[in-house]
Amino acid sequence: MRRRIRFGLLVLIVAVYPFDASLLADESASARTGYYTENFELSDADLRDITSQVMTQHPLLSSSPGIKAAGATRHFNKFEYDDDVAWVVYFPHIETAGIKQAFQVTCSRQVPDIAWNCDEARIRRYVTLESQNFEVRVTGPIDSAAALALIEATRQALPPALEDGSATPETAINILPNTTESGYLVIWGDPEGHGQLMMQAELSDGADGRDPTGWRASIFSSDD
Repeated sequence: MRRRIRFGLLVLIVAVYPFDASLLADESASARTGYYTENFELSDADLRDITSQVMTQHPLLSSSPGIKAAGATRHFNKFEYDDDVAWVVYFPHIETAGIKQAFQVTCSRQVPDIAWNCDEARIRRYVTLESQNFEVRVTGPIDSAAALALIEATRQALPPALEDGSATPETAINILPNTTESGYLVIWGDPEGHGQLMMQAELSDGADGRDPTGWRASIFSSDD
């Protein structure tokens, strides 16, 4: 169960926009067994600490106008405090060939109110599609051509409707590596960037990632 909670947090970190956690885990069952999370806001001191660490590693961050979004989650293990995990996404610091790039970072601590231990900051790219106004957030070692093919492959595999009967989402929100398996995840949602459905896709052996038919796409399941 704990793995599902952490994976749900990863989605929130890289997608930034609201996402239905029930798609990933049974939160009520988690609470009953003592494995659960609580979201909280980062203080100004937290944000200064995290930004200072990123700035030390990546001076290019100074070209960013500031923090775009941030948040944190406290984890509980058998009803006891376990650790805190924070995420921060900065506004883009550079734009090349029409693609904006921004830093994002994940940090953790095992004791509340102490300094954060931050992972290496990663680059988030913003890819523009002709079919939608919302820019797709792309994380991971995938080039723009392959990202477009991946979006098309998962679009073709979308279900005719969601489980609750609502319409199938038509806006690609986010692309990120699948950390529990291989391949990538693509979050689909509404035009405002609210995630509603997660798809997964793996590249077939020997296939060209820039060809949508080379990707095997399906609805993501945390039980896989």
